Amino acid sequence: MNQFLQNKKINSLNYIRLNKSNKIKSVGLTLVKLCIIFYPISPSQAQYLVPQPTLNKVIFAESIVHTGVNLLYNDHLNQVRAGGNSWKVGLIDNAARTSYNGRTAHISDGMALGTAFAAGMVTFALPKNQQTQYIQLAVQNVWIMANITQTVKMLALRNRPYTQVPGFVSSKTDDHFSFFSGHSAITATAATTAILMALNQPNIPTWGKAAAYTAGGLALATAGLRIAAGKHYPSDVVTGILVGVAVAVINTKLHEAH
Repeated sequence: MNQFLQNKKINSLNYIRLNKSNKIKSVGLTLVKLCIIFYPISPSQAQYLVPQPTLNKVIFAESIVHTGVNLLYNDHLNQVRAGGNSWKVGLIDNAARTSYNGRTAHISDGMALGTAFAAGMVTFALPKNQQTQYIQLAVQNVWIMANITQTVKMLALRNRPYTQVPGFVSSKTDDHFSFFSGHSAITATAATTAILMALNQPNIPTWGKAAAYTAGGLALATAGLRIAAGKHYPSDVVTGILVGVAVAVINTKLHEAH
């Protein structure tokens, strides 16, 4: 009888230990499952950019209106496309090419697309909670820059270098406005946005930083080729780069986490 009670007690203690062990395992597994479920929707890393719903609405509304105004004013200028001027800025513009090189111009277009591709690749190096923010910011920066460029071109009415060749004949489809360079400005904006992400987003992979720096190199190459193609004076390109960088820096700062 005593032996039976002793065995029963031992079995009871073993059951309690087993039960506790199973509870611990269950709790542990539950926590692991919760981590797996909530990991994709939780901040996996510190955030460099934060959502700015009100600011984004204001920027997109302004960009739509600005684009509309540009399109309307551009139609008004159709009849004066060849009636601009050839003002120069000091010695820097003496390096301009006054002959048009179509092949070089096409290569510069390819470089611009390469800049966009490299900047876009940075998206995949970011944590999920930053990808949407980066795409939205990049679109804003490029759109703002495109609007500013077109407005300044229509106000400055500076002819491209190749239009200054004696005997040049204009056609209705030509875009002769030169100041400042849209290719240089927009690629500078896209590359700067990517580089700022690479420098400030914690734990971004090395290849992500390489993509951002590649975008910067391609943007500079694009700017140089615009001069070589006879499409822009050096001052057009330098101004475009400076304004492009400024737009990217200012708008990115407005979206930073504080």
